[in-house]
Amino acid sequence: MTESIIGNSDLDALRGDVAALKDDVGRLLDHLKGGARSSVRAAAGQFNGKLLDASHGASAQGERTARALGAWVGEEPLLAVLIALGVGYVGAKVLSR
Repeated sequence: MTESIIGNSDLDALRGDVAALKDDVGRLLDHLKGGARSSVRAAAGQFNGKLLDASHGASAQGERTARALGAWVGEEPLLAVLIALGVGYVGAKVLSR
């Protein structure tokens, strides 16, 4: 009879330990999920910043190119028209096939 009382108290202690372990694991998983979310948010923020920087850089480069092209067309209008006609003709031939 004494052995069953000792066995029951050990079993109850083991159940308590398992319940505490389950709670600890649950809190650990919640913490890991929160850390993963934070990491994803940080990475998304960095990516968004880099994307905006690249967009601004591409926009500025496009504006510089457009200004340079406009200046060149102003200096060589006949050549620009001939090039545009040639590109249009070649494009029409390629697309008609």
